[in-house]
Amino acid sequence: MAKKKRIHQIVLWIFLCAYLLVFGKVLFGDVIHHNNTIILLLYLIAGAAIVTISYFLLNKYDKVIKRYYSVILIGFVGIYGAVILINGFRLRFTPAFDMDAVYGGAIQWLTEGSFPDYYEYFGYFPNNLGAMTVLHFVFLIASVFGVRDFFAAGIVFNTLLIAATIAVVSLTCRKLKDEIAGTAALVFFALCVPFSMMGAAFYTDSLSLLFPVLFYYVYLHFKEQRNWKRRIAFSTAMAFALTVGMLIKFTVLIVLIAVAIDAVLSINWKEVCLLAGWALLVVFVVFGIMNAYMYSVHLDKDTCKQLKTPYLHWVMMGMQNNGYYNPGDYEFTRSLAPEERNEACLSKIMERMEEMKFSGLTDLWMRKAVVCFGDGTFALSDFLDDTPAKEVWLHQYVLYAGEKYSTYRHFTTGMLLVVYFFMLVGAAGDLREKERKQGCVLAPRLACLGILAFLLLWETSGRYFTNYIPFMLICAVLSLEWKNGGRRNV
Repeated sequence: MAKKKRIHQIVLWIFLCAYLLVFGKVLFGDVIHHNNTIILLLYLIAGAAIVTISYFLLNKYDKVIKRYYSVILIGFVGIYGAVILINGFRLRFTPAFDMDAVYGGAIQWLTEGSFPDYYEYFGYFPNNLGAMTVLHFVFLIASVFGVRDFFAAGIVFNTLLIAATIAVVSLTCRKLKDEIAGTAALVFFALCVPFSMMGAAFYTDSLSLLFPVLFYYVYLHFKEQRNWKRRIAFSTAMAFALTVGMLIKFTVLIVLIAVAIDAVLSINWKEVCLLAGWALLVVFVVFGIMNAYMYSVHLDKDTCKQLKTPYLHWVMMGMQNNGYYNPGDYEFTRSLAPEERNEACLSKIMERMEEMKFSGLTDLWMRKAVVCFGDGTFALSDFLDDTPAKEVWLHQYVLYAGEKYSTYRHFTTGMLLVVYFFMLVGAAGDLREKERKQGCVLAPRLACLGILAFLLLWETSGRYFTNYIPFMLICAVLSLEWKNGGRRNV
């Protein structure tokens, strides 16, 4: 027991130090976005005040909240979903680059039986075959009902996923604590405005949004089961969530690692083996079936082997400048024979690390942390500015070139800092109160640490942490507590 408690303490310290650095760098040392610290501070104070007052009111009317929680949740998700849908249609655009391959490939597959226009792309980036396959099935279902506007179908599907994510985060907070916490989660979502702008950007970031937190929510149910049939049923549901999520975006694997560590410390090892083993087995089987199908029906295996980009390429690219996309690195990788690419990329990584030395490497990591975790807009303009179908007033705020984008970025980043603030307060409180059952939020914190560690090594983007924001919100919500007639953040 003492050993488990010590592990919890270590995780809390690492979590606190890591995200305190992120918080401080985004607020006071952001040399990437050049935000005004004073404005961010004002938004942070305002956002923290809104959360504090909301939580006070929720506790004041706790009996009403607990009685009508289901109505509140359904009403909020319905209204928020409607806003996402409306904004999605307002912000329609013509997909380009990676999203064009996923979206256009799905349509061509449906209408022509395959996607030859995108064979070369998926030879280079087979990791996006899963997202295209998911959209293919969505468009297939839509076509059965006579829908031919597949972009509209994508908006609707993405909206449903985001709305489901809101519901699952709220239900997770309720399960970990109570209905007050579940309702407080909705307050945080109301402050995270970019979720309402995400409907039209149905790429891997948002398409995978639901699955990590769904995996964790089902895991919480799994832990409660004493009947083996029920455990198998819940572990199967977890395996399904993990598999679909990983098909869309491989970073979903991080949640399995976080939950497995949590499980080792809280349940029987046999249950951990069932949980992780069954989930991985389903993943391997589904991935195996899909790869066998793709490379026997659509893609030429030998050609794709010549084109495939090794994973170390993105690590190499993350070791230069601020870790951004670098065309020169792609030219370097593709100039090599397939069997030489991994070794060459590894050599380039070591070379860049030696040139930077430890101080330069840590400086790079801090800049990358700001890029990845310091943009409250979630970098949605990466998609939304690709030939908008019609110019609307929202574009002034959400597009990089918009007249009011700076205002929008400051506000959204300020609200993101509110989330970080409560995450940190919660971790500090758990360290202070040694008798607290710290394991209850171990997996969410491990997931947040996992995505941070991954993105410090990978290519940099303000979008790549999107599918782990639900865990950040859970950590923030669970920092709120009511004791002795007064409010206290822990």
